[in-house]
Amino acid sequence: MKKKNLLFITTDQQRQDSMPCYGLDFMKTPNLDWIAGNGMVFNNCYVTAPVCGPSRSAMMCGQYPSVVGTLSNDTNLPEGTPVWPEIVGREGYQTAAIGKMHFTPWDQLGGFQERIICEDKRHFYLPDDHYTFLKHNGLDRSSPVEFPEYQESLGAPYFIHEKKFHPDVFVADSAAQWLGTNGDEPFAVWVSFPSPHDPYDPPAEMKDMYEHCEIPEPIQGSVEANYMLEEQLAFVRDTENNSVFQIDPTKATPEQIRRWRKHYYATISLIDEGIGKMLDVLREKSVLEDTYIVFTSDHGDALGDHGLSYKYYFYESMVKVPLLVYGPGVAKGSTCDSLVSTVNLMPMFLDMCEAPKPKTVQGKSLMALIENPEKPINNYVFSEFLGRSMVYDGRYKYVHYISGGEELFDVQEDPQEITNRSKDETLFGIKSDLKSKLIEHMLECQSLLKQRTTVETHPERKRIDDEYKQMRMSIPS
Repeated sequence: MKKKNLLFITTDQQRQDSMPCYGLDFMKTPNLDWIAGNGMVFNNCYVTAPVCGPSRSAMMCGQYPSVVGTLSNDTNLPEGTPVWPEIVGREGYQTAAIGKMHFTPWDQLGGFQERIICEDKRHFYLPDDHYTFLKHNGLDRSSPVEFPEYQESLGAPYFIHEKKFHPDVFVADSAAQWLGTNGDEPFAVWVSFPSPHDPYDPPAEMKDMYEHCEIPEPIQGSVEANYMLEEQLAFVRDTENNSVFQIDPTKATPEQIRRWRKHYYATISLIDEGIGKMLDVLREKSVLEDTYIVFTSDHGDALGDHGLSYKYYFYESMVKVPLLVYGPGVAKGSTCDSLVSTVNLMPMFLDMCEAPKPKTVQGKSLMALIENPEKPINNYVFSEFLGRSMVYDGRYKYVHYISGGEELFDVQEDPQEITNRSKDETLFGIKSDLKSKLIEHMLECQSLLKQRTTVETHPERKRIDDEYKQMRMSIPS
């Protein structure tokens, strides 16, 4: 039987409520609409971490960041960690990573056979393939802080060069070319777009495409009666001291936030154009029906919600992401409301490629939900970052901070997460149960961490232990 192909597409920092299939009807994303309409839309997908590197590590290995030690962007998977591209590569697949991977070091293969690299837009100093592409065309890759209108918009400029040189266009064109060359063989490729991650920098001709649309207002604006807010704001304010940011987004006006959102949406439409190029190649090679397409993001973006920007915390806008699956056996136009996590992706990839699963995998494959969307595989989802963790049961979300601070939201009754009910005595039982689940999760991760860090017993100690066991067995009971 012919092997099925895998096209894994990710964006960077895309919140779920940014597409028509999730309710934002004015968005122009015909290719993502096609995938959604011909596949399954997952309505409750949560990331394992609200930041790039840790979240992506879980997508690679199917384990939580606390197990593999990837709790911040400056960490990487330990050597020898089983990852899906390496596993499916051994099964005869052509594998490639195209775009932004956020590996450390940035240019490692990470288990893939090939990479075409276009890293974070703020990492303009890296000599990756996009950098080389611009150089070959007589162009420099400037810091985004030098883009037109960057400072006055607090991070929503427009791209400095022609559209064809934009990082997202480079990734799309590279992916389409790679598929055109390798699409006749079984392939498993990860295409990762740098946008809509800040800076929100669409090409000049696209920056006003949503000017006359009813842009959603941020939740609570810049004022919120939440005792954790000051700790959260202090973290974001530090970007003013960062050489690749040089702005304080907490000072954003309503008009600046509106511009963030308009430009954010425009870069999603730009990505959609690139996805269309890949779909066209698959159709031309007559392999679309034999290809699984999985679309998601590594985390969301507050875009001014709760007075915050970017990610790092556990509000819905930061941890809830789109997830679309198309391919053989996936019911067209179907939806799944079950609670899922991005830790479930890696085992699903292995199932799609009929590859063996290593014992290290924590997540359960989503293939069971594709077969029966109403049969849950997760009762809880967890998300982790340095000094804080979240557990969510589909209604109540509990967050614990290293400082001892807590948040408890009834997401069903309070979907905007405005009222922190961690001190509400009527919910103490629920809070206690969720806190226990979070502790159990952390203890499980500790146990798995011990398994991967335990060194082999010294041979002489092993000999002594074996002799002692044999002696014990010889003693009559």
